[in-house]
Amino acid sequence: MTAPDRSLMTPSPKLLLWELRAVPELLGSFLPRPFAAEPARGQGQPVMVVPGFAADDLAVALLTRRLKALGYHAISWGLGRNTGNLKKLQPRLVEQVQRLAASRGAKVKLVGWSLGGAMARDIAREYPEIVDQVITLGSPVIGGAKFTAVGRSYRKKGMDLDRMAQAADARETAKTIPVPVTALYDRHDGIVSWGACIDRHNRHVRHIEVRCSHLGMVVDRSVFGIVAETLARP
Repeated sequence: MTAPDRSLMTPSPKLLLWELRAVPELLGSFLPRPFAAEPARGQGQPVMVVPGFAADDLAVALLTRRLKALGYHAISWGLGRNTGNLKKLQPRLVEQVQRLAASRGAKVKLVGWSLGGAMARDIAREYPEIVDQVITLGSPVIGGAKFTAVGRSYRKKGMDLDRMAQAADARETAKTIPVPVTALYDRHDGIVSWGACIDRHNRHVRHIEVRCSHLGMVVDRSVFGIVAETLARP
């Protein structure tokens, strides 16, 4: 019998406590860093930040504001709270990205947090002509909600997580993503199993391990430095 992949397991309640790291990560993001290198600046390129499950534009406001200050034309998705209803939200998100690309006359750089990253990947897969690159922050690539803390509540509601996982994995294997993708993950993520963030289908994906809570990925200063460096890559 093949041993189970321990990187693909629902995060334990103990790991959920590690999400308290988000508080010092937020506070630390406002502390001055006089000796830190200045991130490469943007030149007005369009960037859209997509919030994670149950989050909205306010939750990613700090990240969006910092990207604006760095010289990008950065906006958040503008669709309210991410309810996880992909049948309803995904077509509307595609329209938002198409509208931004048309208004700026350039492909859009997508930065997606958690479920927002999975949604951004799907847009890049189906509409590469409007997407320049994708950066995912703790986003589940394997198993859909199965290997996330949210999966417990889904299972209690009677949802078939295995069937949902098969559908998500089938979508991943059906078509590769033809644009650059950078995936950030943390091995102590209390919301999304870190193994689920590793793309096993698109070999060109660049994976970067960070030390940051799942909730803190949109506020942590070191994560922002990686995002800024990645956005500046040709």
